[in-house]
Formats: sequence, C-alpha cells, structure tokens
Amino acid sequence: AFWMAVGHVILKEYFADKKTGYFVDYLKDNTDAPFLVTLEKDKDGNWGCGKLLRASQIEETKNVENAEWKTFIFDAGSHSIRLPNGTIGFRWQKEKDKWNLKNRDGNNGQMIDPVLSFIDNHDEKVKVKLSDFTESTNDKFVFRELPVKKIKTIDGDVFVTTGFDLLMAQYGVSRGLNGDFPTSYDDEVPFTPGWQEKFTGVKASVVINFARQWARTAELSHGKCSVIIGAGVNHWYHNNLIYRAPITVLMLTGCVGVNGGGLNH
Repeated sequence: AFWMAVGHVILKEYFADKKTGYFVDYLKDNTDAPFLVTLEKDKDGNWGCGKLLRASQIEETKNVENAEWKTFIFDAGSHSIRLPNGTIGFRWQKEKDKWNLKNRDGNNGQMIDPVLSFIDNHDEKVKVKLSDFTESTNDKFVFRELPVKKIKTIDGDVFVTTGFDLLMAQYGVSRGLNGDFPTSYDDEVPFTPGWQEKFTGVKASVVINFARQWARTAELSHGKCSVIIGAGVNHWYHNNLIYRAPITVLMLTGCVGVNGGGLNH
C-alpha cells in the first residue's frame, strides 16, 4: 500500500502535472509502458483490459515471421502503429540482431518515437472497469476513463490504449478524465497517501514527502535510488505483488539497470 501511494504521487506530480524528461524517456526506451493494449467488453458490457495488440491482428503485418509474438507501439513521427525491435518475436526470428532496445522499426529499421500516452491525442474516451484490490472478496471495482485510439484489425475496429494510460487509471491519476478518481491525496480511494494510512500506519504527509524526495533524487541523479528488500517478504502471501509495487516506482523513476539504483534483494 505504501509503495502504491508513492507511485500515485510520482505519477501525478512528475508525469501529469509536469513532464519529467528523464522519466519519460526512460519509460519509452526501457519498459513496455508505450505498448498498445486492446480493450474488450465483458459479459455485462463493461470495457476492460484485453491483450497486447499483435502483428497477427493487422492486415499489413499478419504474415510477418512470428506475427503472434510481435506487438505494437504508436509512433509520434508517422502517427501510425509500428513494430519496435525487442519483442519476443524478434528474438526467435531467422534474421538476428533485432532483439534489442533500440527505438527502430523491426521491419524496416526506421527510427521511431513511441507515444507514451494518448491523453493529448485520442480518438475517444472510454470508461473501463478496474479491480479495486482492497477487499478480500475481490468483487469491488472502480470505473475510470481512458484515452483511446481506434485501430482497424482483420476482425474489425478495436480500441487500444497504452500500458502507461492503464497504469495512470489503475493508480487513480485523473488528468482531467472522468470516473471514480480521487480528488486529493487525502481521499480514501486506491491508491492515495490517505488511503494507505489505514493499512500501514504511515501518515499521508510522510508518504508524500518521501515520494517527492525520491523522485527529485532520481531526476537529478538519473536513477540512483535503490530499494533493499530482505527474504522475509517472500514468506508472505502475494509476495510477487509486494515486490512489484516498489519495482514499478523504480521503473517510473528510471532506476532499474542504473549503477547505484534498482532493486536489491
């Protein structure tokens, strides 16, 4: 809960309220945050998170090698979807040297600039159903808007958003979108500093101060912040999720793979 709240503050203040260049560039170059995720309707007609958009779904790319295992980003330069180097399909194709993090189109080698968010350039806004994760019954949900693009596939038009936009919605950072978003850090809505206080006993003001100091340090040092976690965490239920909460913060602030930063077990 503590680390989710830290992420909430960082996403709001260092991505939504202002664009922190080092953080944005790191996410675009080193994570799957820009990758396109399809939205699907459930049996009740609610939109939710689907699968990554794959080359096998698009007429122009359906016959490329390992098409089912190559996924898309939206390129700012060409205003179109592109297949970047580095996805698993490029790892196992016959042509080598395409399994890397270079921002190039894996099919033609052209430079690409992955779009991290559709918040400033979308076709529509769609309200999605997201798990609350605060009740033991697992049947509590929130409904929040996402900016989406409409993409033509071999099976018809689909809505896609970016992994980053989904992350913003799950963490509860509205950016002016409608839905069950908190209006302040004190709202007891996942995953605010005020919300986490009842689970951890850590005052909301402490979380906010910690998040700001962490982000500022990471920004100035280009990622020299680290988390040290002992094996004790692994003895709890859902330990993988406990690990992922600080790992997400580390990724958001460009600390993974940096000498002096990252997760240390």
